[in-house]
Amino acid sequence: MFENSPPDPDSYWEAGFEGERRVVVSVLGPYRRVFPRPKRFVRRFYHRVYELKIEDWQITLEPLKLGALCTIEAELAIRFQPTVKYACENFEHIENLGAYIKANYRTLVQDAAETELRRLERNQLDDDPARMERRIENAVNELLVTHNIQCRARCTIRTEFADLENIEKHADTIDSKHNGIYLELIRRRRQLSESLAREQYDRETTERKLRLEHEERMLELMRREAELREALRNQEAEHDRAEITAEETRTAERYDAELRLREARIRHESQLKQMELEAELSEKTRRAKAFDDIENHLKREIELLVLERQRLLLEDEIRDVKVAKAKGWIINAKRRFPLGENPKSLNPQDPGVVKNPGNE
Repeated sequence: MFENSPPDPDSYWEAGFEGERRVVVSVLGPYRRVFPRPKRFVRRFYHRVYELKIEDWQITLEPLKLGALCTIEAELAIRFQPTVKYACENFEHIENLGAYIKANYRTLVQDAAETELRRLERNQLDDDPARMERRIENAVNELLVTHNIQCRARCTIRTEFADLENIEKHADTIDSKHNGIYLELIRRRRQLSESLAREQYDRETTERKLRLEHEERMLELMRREAELREALRNQEAEHDRAEITAEETRTAERYDAELRLREARIRHESQLKQMELEAELSEKTRRAKAFDDIENHLKREIELLVLERQRLLLEDEIRDVKVAKAKGWIINAKRRFPLGENPKSLNPQDPGVVKNPGNE
C-alpha cells in the first residue's frame, strides 16, 4: 500500500471530531427515520436523541518474533467517533455504537496493523520504527474512515533484542530466513562496540581537553588573582598615599584655620582692649567732667549758701533794727504817755509825742 508513497513524517492526520454530534431517531408507528439533530430542534414525544460519543480503544497486537534474536511488540491507541452516516446505516445498534464498532472492527484493525508489521520480516531491521508506526497508524485510520468512522490512531512499537554480547550462541538455532537479522545484529554489535570505543576515546580526549582547559583556566585564574591582588595592593597604597596627603592637607588647613582664628581672636581682643581703653578714657573724661560739674555745682551751692546766710544775717539785722526801733518807740511812748494820764492832756507840741498822721 505504501511502497510507492512512503508516509511523510511531518504529515498530520485530521480526524474531524465534533463534541456536539447527535442524531435524532423518529419512531412514529411503523415509520422510523434517523437524521442529524438540527441547531433549532424541538423535541417531540416520538423523538429519541442519541449522542455520538468520542471513545478510546486500546488494542494489543500479536508480537512478531524474528527467530530467537528479536521480538517486536506493538500497541494501538485509537480514538474514534461514528459519523452520522454510520449511525443512519446502523440505527438498530445506535444505543451502543461504540461497543458495536469495537466488536465488528477489532479483527480488521488487527489484521491491517499486523500486515504492516510483518513488513519487518521482509525488510528485516532496515526500516525505521517511527516510519513503521506511521504506516500502521495511516492504515488503521484509512480502514475506519472508509467505513464512515472518524478516528485518530497512535501506534507504539517496542523492539526487544537478544543479548548482543552472547549472540554467537544462537548461531546454530537461527533459521535461514533470519540470517539477515543475525548478520544485522552482529553488524550492530560491531558498530556499537566501535561506537562505544569511539565514544570512550572521545570522552577521554574530551576529558583530557577539559582537564587541560581547566588547568589553563586555573592558571589564568591564578594569574588574574595575582594581578588583582597586586592591583588591590597598589590601590590600597594609592589610597593610603591619598589618605596621607588628604590628612596633611586637612592638618595644614586646620593649622591655617587655627592661625587665622588666633589672629582674629588677637585682633578681636586688641579691639576689645582698645574699646575698653576708650571706654575707660571716656568714663574718666565723663567722671572728670562730672567732678567739674559737681565742683561748679558745689561752688554755686556755696555761693548760694553764702548769699543765703548774708540774706539771713541782713534780715536778722533788719529785724534787730526793727526791734530796736520798736523798743525805742515803746520807750518813747512810755515816756510821753505815762500810765494813768489822759492822753489828751499831752501837749502836741511836745517833741516826744508822735502825731498820728491819720488824725492830721
